[in-house]
Order: sequence, then C-alpha cells, then structure tokens
Amino acid sequence: MKKKGLLGAVLSALFVILYYGGLLVLFALQPDVPSWARVLLCLLPLGVCGVTVLVLVQRIRELKSGETDDLDK
Repeated sequence: MKKKGLLGAVLSALFVILYYGGLLVLFALQPDVPSWARVLLCLLPLGVCGVTVLVLVQRIRELKSGETDDLDK
C-alpha cells in the first residue's frame, strides 16, 4: 500500500468534510430561517460528507489491494 496515495486521499477527504461541515454549521445557526428550511439546507452538506466518507473507504480498500492507479476506471 502506498503511503503517499493514502495520505492524499485522507487529506482531500478531510478538507472536503471540513468545508461542508462548516457550511452545515453555518446553515444550522441561521436565526431568520424557518426550521424546515434549515433542515433542508443542512441535508446537502450532510449528504456530501457522507458520500466523501464512503469514497474514502473505497479508496483505502483499493490501495490495500495494490491498485494504485484509479485514473484508468
């Protein structure tokens, strides 16, 4: 398993999760927005964070199996 590929995958996923996590907090703390709209606004960043974690797990499995080049897919 390549450490460089793993580090890149983890760091990029971490940055995406931090960015969308910040948006999630920003949307959740809006005082003038009705609660139903706040929930809808929070679903998108939450979904992106969830998909990012799933993609990271898939990439880690690929790296463990020895597949280092994911561009040919």
